Amino acid sequence: MLNGTAGSDFETAARRHAELGLKWLDIKDSLWGENINNLSLDNARRAADIAKAHGLKIFCFSTALCESELNAGEEAFRGRHFKTLDHVLKLADILEPGYIRLISAKLKPYDGPESRMNIVERDFPWTFGVYREMVDRIVGSGRRALVENEVNGVIFNRPEGILRFFERLERPGKVHYTWDAQNLWQEGVFPTMEVYQQLKPIIGCLHLKGGRTEGDGKTLVHASTLEEASWPVLDIVRSAVADSVSPYLCINPCHGKKPPGYNTWEIAKSDIAFLRKIIPSDS
Repeated sequence: MLNGTAGSDFETAARRHAELGLKWLDIKDSLWGENINNLSLDNARRAADIAKAHGLKIFCFSTALCESELNAGEEAFRGRHFKTLDHVLKLADILEPGYIRLISAKLKPYDGPESRMNIVERDFPWTFGVYREMVDRIVGSGRRALVENEVNGVIFNRPEGILRFFERLERPGKVHYTWDAQNLWQEGVFPTMEVYQQLKPIIGCLHLKGGRTEGDGKTLVHASTLEEASWPVLDIVRSAVADSVSPYLCINPCHGKKPPGYNTWEIAKSDIAFLRKIIPSDS
């Protein structure tokens, strides 16, 4: 799970991870008022010591690299994100993550049904070169690269466009897709086995959240546990494990309306227990 899910204090979060028998951390924020994009080197060393003391290793840096609008132009995009990447790679030398996550970039408000990758290819073709360069730098540092779909105007809004993006990157085996099933759902693609099969060739990690529909049976309305989710969690997770496309499953806080007394940490513990129940121990 993301470190902040287990507590706003990093040491508390690390202890809770260890108490649950987890071995890996996904670091994003809740780092003494900082996040993995701007974490000081001193606090990185502090975090490394705490993780080691609890027998934990770092799976991924969940950075916000590339999470801005392409409409600002290549120079502005590069100026904002490559400087951050320089710093993130220094942090990686200290915390030694296996993976560094990039985010799918955004476009100015666009609500049409078509794949936004059509717009990227037509109006912002430099995007692929920027991501390609970032991936090369990450891989050159000894890490692996992931690109995740977020929400609200992101260019990863349709499976066919996401597949086209990875094809245009021309970096097979060096960069994979983090499929956040709920995020893509919020962009209009309900998680199904058909969607999983489409995306399977590029998946390298799954981000898991529950979520329940109401009315039309397709639109996300309520936050929930994975066990209570409206999408086929069992089929998709079991297939991803059997197909060896996702060596790690990462629990994320659920989106949607939350009932009174909703507790993110308690939900996360419930989700972990559920996953351990449905995934064979020898997987």
